[in-house]
Order: sequence, then structure tokens, then C-alpha cells
Amino acid sequence: MKNFKNKPFYHAIEYDARAKDGRPIEYKRMVPHNLDDLIRIAIAMSNSVGGYIIFGIDDRTESIIGLEEDINKSVQRIKNSIRLLSLNLDSEIKVKTIKHQKIIIWEIKKASSTAYFSRQETTPARQIAYEYVGHKKKQLVETKQEMRYTKVYKYMTLDTFLASIYSKNWRFFEPSKWNDKFEQRFYCAKYKLSKENNYTPQLFATCVTREKNSEAAWKVYSHGQGLGSRCLQLELNIEELRKQIRKSGFQFEEKIIEYTPENIILNLHKKRSKYYKTYFNSFNFDSFLRLLTLKRDAFSYEKEIRFFIIPSTVNKRNISKKAQYKDIKIKWDKIIQSARIDSKCSDAELASIQKACLSIGISPIITNYNFIGNTKIPPKSKKIPFEKFDIDKMPGRPRIIIS
Repeated sequence: MKNFKNKPFYHAIEYDARAKDGRPIEYKRMVPHNLDDLIRIAIAMSNSVGGYIIFGIDDRTESIIGLEEDINKSVQRIKNSIRLLSLNLDSEIKVKTIKHQKIIIWEIKKASSTAYFSRQETTPARQIAYEYVGHKKKQLVETKQEMRYTKVYKYMTLDTFLASIYSKNWRFFEPSKWNDKFEQRFYCAKYKLSKENNYTPQLFATCVTREKNSEAAWKVYSHGQGLGSRCLQLELNIEELRKQIRKSGFQFEEKIIEYTPENIILNLHKKRSKYYKTYFNSFNFDSFLRLLTLKRDAFSYEKEIRFFIIPSTVNKRNISKKAQYKDIKIKWDKIIQSARIDSKCSDAELASIQKACLSIGISPIITNYNFIGNTKIPPKSKKIPFEKFDIDKMPGRPRIIIS
């Protein structure tokens, strides 16, 4: 572990005065094939004061040796590892040429919320946060381990559920289509930043939650008419869902919502805001995504996780009512683990749920409900419990005695 302070190399790579605060630095001769350990180091830096990992520098002599491998492929490997092995890691990667030698500079920024190491494709439930103590690598310690994402939930109306099942799609909307004007704010903004930092492309999003018993969600999805007045809650296999979205051909990003006071969201874009530098200095695509995860803290009970998909071709954002959507092909029988359905559903509505589920190989086991008609259950169908549920029902006796 090195320190930028009083290092002549600091001037050679033209860093600004931020590096003088003593943020840690790691030198690496090359980009290793397995980046797991470096992701852990980056997370440790992020949860401390931030730092730098620089490739193409001899870690013993601190001399510039440059990188012989394909620089673009190396940068992409680092980005892929960040995407697959971390959550909330805010960083920026640059390529510099010094004395005819190319080096990669990976700047890790101080985390605004805890950064985690997480094998999102294999064991997404296990998330570990690290931090540095005394800038010594040997003191890289596990400080927190949380079992999150073991279960996530999607709330929707019955008509949306039926349409999704029959079409075998999951619909992602452009953020300008969101109902909350505060959430639209930074997607619909006009960015007058430098050309190289003005990458704010068209993208699409959807959300899930970690909250199983959300009264607010049940009420929101029960306010329509007809099938739109019936709420369903799906418990999803998050690992399988990630895999399917990644196979869609879109770039995939997953972010935890940052619940923020309303006045900060309203004034964040103003240079006098004390948070302006955090979001807009060294602005890049990650900064743009972070802005799209800001939500008023009045909604913190939602415990929302947001999924983004970004087309491979860069398109202009639609900031008007002409906002678009993208449908992702989904094998629902692979990702639905269980479901809750509104206890007020009629027999006809329950029959429509059964029929839709059977069409994709799911045999819904609905509590206190028998099959209607002569529908046959396919022998290889997957049995999934569907619980009739009332969010307002109180367990036990409705009237208690206090003596």
C-alpha cells in the first residue's frame, strides 16, 4: 500500500489536489486475470477515504513500465468485474500515456453508502463490506456481512401479471414515464457538461423491493378498476432474474435506491449546493445512474432496488410524453418462487390466474381453491404456492381482553 503524499509520480499523472489528502494507492504491473482481490481492495478504499489502483507501474520500484496487453480489453475486464462483483462501488477508469507508456488509472471514490463485495451471478445473498485500517493491505478486514437479496418481491396488478405471463415479457420503462416528477428530474434534465463527460444515454428501468409486507404497495396496486384493482406480489429468484436480463443483449445495472431529503434533490444541480461536487465533478455514466436512484426519503419504507437496461446503440433520451419502453423476454417459471394474491379475487379471477400460469408450465397451488372446469395440469408443470392474502387481516382474535 502506497500513499500519494510527497510522491513525484503524483505530478506525472496530473492528478489534482484531491490526492494530497493521503488517499491510498496500489501499483500493479499488469491487470490480473482474476480481479476478485482487487475488487475487495477497491471496496475497502471506497468504504474508507477512496483511493487509486494504477496498472502499468512496478509496485517495488514505482517506475512506469506500461501495459503490453490490449488496453481496451483490460479496461472492459475491470468494468465487468465491478459489475459482477460489487454493489455501490463508485469509481472511474482512465487510460493515460506517460513517456510513451500506457497505464490504467482506476480511481475509487469514497462511498456515499456502504459498498459491498457480492458475487451477483452465483451467491447474490452474501454481501461483504471491507474497510482499510491504517492504509495497510494486511489489515483489510471484513467489517459487515449482510444476508440481503435472498428474497426480492415484485408488486403488480392482476391485469399486468396476466399480460406479462402470456407475453413472457418484463416491461422496462424509460424514466421520463415515471409518475414521480422528483424521480424524472435528472433523467429529463439538460446536461451542459464537457463533451467527454456528457454520456447520458437513453435507458430503461424497473424495480423490485426487499419488503415483503408493504401495506403501501398493496394499497397502490389495488386502486384501479376491474383486474387493475387486484394486487399480486411475486417472490422472485433474484439470481435467475439477473441471469435472464443479462442474456437480453442490453447492458444491465442494478442499484439500491438512495433515499434523500427532498430539499437536497431540489437543489442538487445548483453549484452552491454542498453536494454538487459529489455528483457533478468528474461526472460520468455512473454519476448519471446514481442520480436516477435518488428518491425522496418519505418513500424509504419501499426498500426499493432498481434495475436499468441500456441499449448497445446510444440513443437520445425521450424527455416528453413520448417516452418508450422495452420488453425483456423472461422465463417466469424459472424466477417465480411463490406468490400472494388479493383475497378478494373472485373465482373467475382465480381461474384466469390458473390458466395463465399453466400456459407457461406453472401449476399454481392456490389456498382454499379448487380447479374450475376440466383444465388438466401438465405432468411436468412446476408447483408454486399462491397464497390468498389480506394485508389488513389481523392474526388471532379480532377483539382482545385487557384486564
